[in-house]
Amino acid sequence: YRQSKAIFSLRELWAIAREQAAQTPEDSVALSHEEIRKTLHELRVHQIEMEMQNEELRTAQAELEKSRERYFDLYDLAPVGYCTVSERGLILEANLTAATLLGTAHGALVKQPISRFILKEDQDIYYLHRKKLFETGEPQEFDLRLVKPEGALFWAHLEATAAQSEDGAPVCRVVISDITARKQAEEKIHQMAYYDSLTGLPNRQLFSDRLAVALTHARRNHRRVAVAMFDLDNFKDVNDNLGHDVGDLLLKAAAERLSAALRESDTVARFGGDEFVLVLPDLKQADDVIPAVRKIVESFREPFLIGAHQLFVTTSIGIAVHPDDGTQENILLKNADSAMYQAKQTGRNRYQIYNKG
Repeated sequence: YRQSKAIFSLRELWAIAREQAAQTPEDSVALSHEEIRKTLHELRVHQIEMEMQNEELRTAQAELEKSRERYFDLYDLAPVGYCTVSERGLILEANLTAATLLGTAHGALVKQPISRFILKEDQDIYYLHRKKLFETGEPQEFDLRLVKPEGALFWAHLEATAAQSEDGAPVCRVVISDITARKQAEEKIHQMAYYDSLTGLPNRQLFSDRLAVALTHARRNHRRVAVAMFDLDNFKDVNDNLGHDVGDLLLKAAAERLSAALRESDTVARFGGDEFVLVLPDLKQADDVIPAVRKIVESFREPFLIGAHQLFVTTSIGIAVHPDDGTQENILLKNADSAMYQAKQTGRNRYQIYNKG
């Protein structure tokens, strides 16, 4: 209902009735007291209706204001960030949670390129999905790392949908969720599944995966892969004489020294105890493995400083080469193990390529 701002008193209504009667003198003679009373009653009813309608309007306006306040509370204080991004990638609007996640004042986000907050290495992920969103209109979901102005990183899951602004321009609505805790949990599970808990080196499972990849590449490109198995000579004496704590520290130090002696493409894994296994992929010929294992043997000639102890530990290495000494993982490991014991029998602190004879 459209409302009039005028609310009349009975005296004003009576005056209106008399004025109407005066304006029509030919009918005023016939206007009885009862008719005047009836007219006043109708006007009074109309006044009451208008007052009720005005009260309903005030109540509706109050409810609308409460709804707006609830909406802005839900929008601004939502547990996820909301923002609208133009086709050019500029932030048009954002809620308080988005500003908090991005470490920027709420008002300062507007007209900022959202790519400013994306880690450089992950920006291609964003551009690929933004392009697909505006080209196809299909909603996009992806994970990437966001950067706050002070440099702090966090993992975020973004959900983007196509929309239009008030002037009809294409925009996208983006929901930002902090998934750092989830990513850390996934990384911890991955670490437990594929890496040795003591040394941080790959475990048997990851070693097997990487060897399989190296063998596949070698078969396709007619290359060779070397598998080297080795342990620490007389490691049992360290455990027995100095204790397992010192033994564990020695294994960690040995793992660091091994990693430093290898190429980036090589993999050294710990199978358990003091047993280590090495994969050297993409070799042109079998003898290409010799410089790497010789470097390992030489690196162990330097003493290990473990607390107050200076330990001299050597290593014996056995080598099997694909395809000369086997084409399957189990055969290569078996032959490398056999070669390692040949090295120990001939004096330790040396390497030995598998000898079929």
